Amino acid sequence: MKLCVSSAIAATLVGMFSTANADILLQDFTMGPSGWEVKTDDVIPGGSSQGGLFPAGDRTYFDGIVTYQPFIGGPGFVKIVSTKSFPDISSCAAIEVTLNSVIGYDGYYIAFGDTPPTDNMPIPFEWRAHVHVDAPGDNKYVIPFSEFSNYWDFATGKVIIPCSDDPSVCAPPSVLSNIQFLEIWAQGVEGQFVTDLFTVKALGC
Repeated sequence: MKLCVSSAIAATLVGMFSTANADILLQDFTMGPSGWEVKTDDVIPGGSSQGGLFPAGDRTYFDGIVTYQPFIGGPGFVKIVSTKSFPDISSCAAIEVTLNSVIGYDGYYIAFGDTPPTDNMPIPFEWRAHVHVDAPGDNKYVIPFSEFSNYWDFATGKVIIPCSDDPSVCAPPSVLSNIQFLEIWAQGVEGQFVTDLFTVKALGC
């Protein structure tokens, strides 16, 4: 179950995934988007989605528009990606994304993997989960690793079978201990998105 929480409830639910060990910060967007870049569906013939990423005080703005992609036959995508060695999160239970979807866009996904995208393989083999945004606001979205999967629909971005239903699609410890890229997608929902990004953490480590 995805948890969208805010205000006083946040500390209680986040605590469900916390132990005596500290949570692991994967990205602090309050310090800007250094090391991240924007990629769009123009890597596929006919792609015309557009996106931008820039610092804005105590947050990073990720905005753009997802348009119809004729090759896919539906809405395309805009994503941001960082390729580097991330901390070992194999002992953790969940990913927490803190963001504000200013206009309530509901096509966000968080993804990771151990083999970074390249020019020849711009959409890599990865594990992903939906960040369910049901309303604007600064919210902490806690996504257990049981929600992630490497079995997802390329055309829509949606997970087909989550880890909770089939262990074979779960991210193994060998990947969680060797993450080489992290992505945030706007995918499969046509229209404008405007996002304030704050942090990405691993919880319950």
